[in-house]
Parts: sequence; C-alpha cells; structure tokens
Amino acid sequence: MRYLLPGVVLLGSAPTYVLAWGIWRLLSALLPARIYQMMDDRLYCVYQSMVLFFFENYTGVQILLYGDLPKHKENIIYLANHQSTVDWIVADILAVRQNALGHVRYVLKDGLKWLPLYGCYFARHGGIYVKRSAKFNEKDMRSKLQSYVNAGTPI
Repeated sequence: MRYLLPGVVLLGSAPTYVLAWGIWRLLSALLPARIYQMMDDRLYCVYQSMVLFFFENYTGVQILLYGDLPKHKENIIYLANHQSTVDWIVADILAVRQNALGHVRYVLKDGLKWLPLYGCYFARHGGIYVKRSAKFNEKDMRSKLQSYVNAGTPI
C-alpha cells in the first residue's frame, strides 16, 4: 500500500506532462532550437524531481554523497551498464544535486521505446536507443551525439 501513492501520482501525471510537452513542441516549432531545449529540459527536470522525491522518501534508502564538488560545470558521460535496476536513478540523484537534472540524456535499451508515454518522450528528450546485437549502428550514434555538440546541448 505504501508504494501505491507514488505509482498512482507518477503514472497519473505522465499524460499531463506529455500533453504539456506536445503543446510546447508545437508552439516552439518556429523558435530557435535552444529555446525549445531550455523548456524541454525544465519540464523533464520537474517530472524527474517528482520521481526522485518518491524514490528518496518512500523507499527508505539513505543516500550519502561525499567528495569534492567540481568548480566548473562540464559535460560528463556516466556509464552504469545496469549494475542494478535503479542505476539510472543514480545519475538523476547526482544531477539534481548539481542543478543539472534537465540535462541528463540516456542511452537506452531499444525495447524501451515501446513503453507507453515514456518511450516516445525519452527519444525526443535526447535519449538514444541501442540494440544489443550486431545491428548496432555506430554511425547513427555518432550522428546523434554530434548533433548535441553542434546545438550546444548541455549533457
């Protein structure tokens, strides 16, 4: 019963966020890409902050971070390789504490693109779907990453 509330809130609010994103996508079609990206990052940040709230407050997990904070913001690539079922949330936990949650982009298992609501949006937010087979297209991956560099997208 304890996990019912987070599930209902997160899944129940997802259609609203997808609708807001779709409206913003249409309204921003004539604006520069960086303007669209700023608002998209903000929408993503708000939703993921809600996910983190429930994760940190309903699971009973204690999160301890230590070490030196970087003096300057920079792009990073964090590779988790599915060490646990929540490795993706570790990236979010680190990003939210650096005020960079909206800038997180994921490399995702190809099958996740069929996940209702989330699958389509992850691709639009900059996620890259890959197959674990010989059909992996390195050229497409490089092209997508280069488009981030060309657009000045923070990652």
